[in-house]
Order: sequence, then structure tokens, then C-alpha cells
Amino acid sequence: MTSDKTRAFDRRSFFRRATALGGGVMAASFLNLLGARKARADFPSDSDITAGDVDILRFLAAAELVEDDLWQQYSELAVGNAKFAAALRRIDPALIRYIQDDRDDERSHAALINAFLESIGEEAVNLDAFRTLPSVQSDGAEDRGRLTNLTNLNVDTSWFNRYRGAGNPDFGDQFPQLVTLTNRPAIPTSDKLKANDIQVIAHTAAFHFCAIEQGGGSLYNSLLTKASGLDVLALLATIGPTEVYHFAAFHKSLERIFALNGSGGLRFPNLRRLPDIAQAIFPEPCTFLSASFPLCSVIRPRSTANAGAVAAATGLVNSGLFGGQSQEFFDAVTGLAIAADSATRLI
Repeated sequence: MTSDKTRAFDRRSFFRRATALGGGVMAASFLNLLGARKARADFPSDSDITAGDVDILRFLAAAELVEDDLWQQYSELAVGNAKFAAALRRIDPALIRYIQDDRDDERSHAALINAFLESIGEEAVNLDAFRTLPSVQSDGAEDRGRLTNLTNLNVDTSWFNRYRGAGNPDFGDQFPQLVTLTNRPAIPTSDKLKANDIQVIAHTAAFHFCAIEQGGGSLYNSLLTKASGLDVLALLATIGPTEVYHFAAFHKSLERIFALNGSGGLRFPNLRRLPDIAQAIFPEPCTFLSASFPLCSVIRPRSTANAGAVAAATGLVNSGLFGGQSQEFFDAVTGLAIAADSATRLI
């Protein structure tokens, strides 16, 4: 069941809290945990890096640490849980390798962004104080504190239809879910689960892999237009495409999803028998910049409202990924997200 804390942070309440905090303002209770940002006057006079650049990097560092945490859990169980590993291989034999490599990539992103922050005299973002969620009691899972909860997820699968049509969320278009995944585990929660239950979990995880990575691609795309410093632009312009790279790899794996039924009326389609749909993983041309322009194949959405830091954080909160986290954690996420979205590029 989704925790009361997670339920309380729906899209509307998250934005209300964001508005109340105001752009770039973070409560002192968690500033000490995350490390403070310099005042603009403290930056060297010859630096092209702005306070907004730092806010962007701080949010992205936190986001990458969150990704590292969730991919670490997936990696432990994909390698150490034989039943889960077998279920993943039934979808795509390469999935376990993809999971491990993705974990390594996200960890490298967090390390580089934090190292860059320190190189310009800023404090690295550290979320260790929030690693309070328990590990699942299942074979392969290490006994350590977690930032994320993969046991009660609401997985967005609307991106599947979005990339196969001419619509763009930034122009008000909406897309149906391919599979309705509500309050579902994406990792084994017990060693006593039946084979079909494990396979349903693996199917759910395969869709969650894509949901996470396509969101990262849109996030970097959105924040890129707010950055000013050349090195910061380089970071966003080169890390962002790797998120899309990950999305493409996991998206390819979904071509092998087979029909499967789970509890509560859950039904996965047999994409192996629908190659015309399953193999259409390249983004179809869509409306972009203006409805008067020709359709163009692009990553979408990219607007602040639909793909910015607050939108990304809201999506993760609503997905149940932070079920059981503390109020301080939600406050921290809110403050970092608002600050990042408030950045303005200096031309």
C-alpha cells in the first residue's frame, strides 16, 4: 500500500508547497544536510557560472543519486536473485547487463556533477541522511538503507504511445497508458512468490526502466536552455543524451514482452506478435516549437511545466518511488526542484 506521506504529495500539493517555498528558498532544516549554495557575490568575477547554474547542478546531482539508489537495488536483485534474473532473461537476455551498466552510468553522473560543484567551491550534494528506507527481504538484496522504494509503484507507460504519434505534451496532447500499472512491485518482495508473480514483477520492472530513463532525457533537455556557463552547458549536453541512450536500450527490450496476466485484472500485451508497433522505437515526427512548423522527430516533452525539475520530482513522488520517506526529504526535493526551474540563462 502506498504510504500516507506519499499519498499526501500529489501533483497539486507538491506545486502548492513549491509555490509557498518560492524560487530558490530552502528550509534551514535540510540545508545543512544537502550543503548550502554560495551567494552570487561570492563567485569569482571572471566566472561565467551563475547561481542558477549551481541550482541546476544541485538538483541534477540529487536526481542522479536517486537514480543510483534505484538502479543499485535492481542490480543487486538482477544478479543475486536467481528467479528474478530468469524472469528478466525471458524478456531479454541482455537486460541484466543493461541494468548493471545503467547503475554504473548514473553513479558516474552523480560523481562528476558533485566533483564539478566542489571544483567551483560549492559543496557536493549528499543524500545519505535520507537513506532510511529498508531493503526488501528477498534473496540478493543487500541489507542497507535506501532512498527509494520499488515495492509499490505507479508506472507511467504513456510514453509508449507518445513516441509513436505526432502529438506533443507541450502542445496539450495526452496519451493513454499502454499498460495500467498501479501500486505494483518492480522487485521481488519475498522468496515465497510464485513463478507467475515473479514474471509479473519483471514485466513491471521492464516498463519502469523505460519510464525512468525517458524522464531523465526530457529533464536534461528542459534544464539545458536555462544554463549559462559553458562547462555547465557541456555537462548537460553530454550527460543528457546518455539518458536517452538508456531509454532506447530498454525500449528495445520491450519488443520481447510477451502476454501475461497478473492479479487485479492486470494484462500485459504480447508485443512479440505486434512487431509493427513494438519495433517502432524511433520517435515519430511531432509538433515542435510552433504548430506552424513542419513536424520534427524530437525528445518530448521539454517545457518547464512538463519536463522541468518540479515536473520530474512530482512524477517521481506520484509514482510511489519515495513511499515511506520523511517530510524533510520531500521538503529537500521541493526546494532543489524550485531553485533549478527558477534558473535563467544569461546571454
